[in-house]
Amino acid sequence: MPNSQCPVTESIQFIDQAVTGGAFQHPRGRRIAEEVRHLLNDVAWGRAGDAHLPAVHQLVQDLMANDKDPQGQRVGQRLHQTLEEHGEVFESHVRTHNCPTGACEWLTPAPCQMACPAGIDVPTYVTLIGQGRDAEAIDVIRRDNPFPWVCGLVCTRPCEFMCVRGRMDTPVSIKFLKAFAAERAMSEGTYRNPQKEEDKGKRVCVIGAGPGGLSASYYLALKGYGVHVIEALPMAGGMTMVGIPRYRLPREVIDREVAMLEDLGVTFAFNTRFGQDVTLEGLKSQGYDAFFFAIGAHKAYKLGIPGEADYPQTMEAIDLLRRVALGERHMPGKRVVVVGGGNVAIDAARTSLRLGCPEVTIAYRRTRHEMPADEEEVEQAEEEGVRFSFLTIPAKIVGEATGSRG
Repeated sequence: MPNSQCPVTESIQFIDQAVTGGAFQHPRGRRIAEEVRHLLNDVAWGRAGDAHLPAVHQLVQDLMANDKDPQGQRVGQRLHQTLEEHGEVFESHVRTHNCPTGACEWLTPAPCQMACPAGIDVPTYVTLIGQGRDAEAIDVIRRDNPFPWVCGLVCTRPCEFMCVRGRMDTPVSIKFLKAFAAERAMSEGTYRNPQKEEDKGKRVCVIGAGPGGLSASYYLALKGYGVHVIEALPMAGGMTMVGIPRYRLPREVIDREVAMLEDLGVTFAFNTRFGQDVTLEGLKSQGYDAFFFAIGAHKAYKLGIPGEADYPQTMEAIDLLRRVALGERHMPGKRVVVVGGGNVAIDAARTSLRLGCPEVTIAYRRTRHEMPADEEEVEQAEEEGVRFSFLTIPAKIVGEATGSRG
């Protein structure tokens, strides 16, 4: 088959070549192939319904069963193999009307949607917000992302970098529109959960109440499963709660969106560490039918330089942010150096300023242009008084193990 990277388009092209190239020795086989091509054209152009793919499968079976046309049988076997290997792609075309490869031109998503890691239908929800239909916009977003308010405040907005409007003047404020619509819908009481499916009578235990565990819980609950979440921290949210400072993401925003999961029947057990407070065997004995592990990534990278683990004044940025989020308000030191140039480094620096540190410097090994942190965060850090030392690589850490954090 031609290499278009989309099995739907490849199948259509393959059938075209087979029909025009005289691959069929019997009129019935050629007629069946033309019917398959017609149905797949509907799939590629967004006209397909629930009956299209079952009809394609049946026609392909008929093609393979036509022993009067051996060459036609081989065409049918090739199509059958494609349908088996790429069935999810065919179903996705019918269900979402999207072709991520761009081969099916009518179903090619907008550049902003292609850039979104969750694949959210950005053009639709932005249009709805522009029409004042915030609740409907939230419904569109939550098909692919259960937490529009949280993401509307902290996501890195790759969609805006691909926004076509940015080629003319400035990109549409996709990120903040999401947060705006979520806040307004929540305030107006129109932020509601979709209708749940019927109870399936099965229970799932989710280990971890971070973004992954909460997302799984949301979609499982909508599918009719009973969901119980176990979390080591005293609250839900995971790294969104203890890794992102409150000035960027207020705790009540997380709490209110988590409450929407509780409305769906999701239950939580906090201050419960898997492997210590509960075990897999113990949970199995409680009758859970499945488990979903979403334990997160709470460990920081190491610099790998001498002295890194020798002094209490040296700490991980993630650990600092976690302790502050859980209520500790001690100043880490009067003069603070944060090593790194990502968003966590910026968060640690700005948090240190808020804790009262009079001098905070970010040391980054490359140039400002190469910093992976969000440009907006970098600008705000500069405005608040954070200093930057670029092209700076720490060679080793020296000092005195005094036990203080000064």
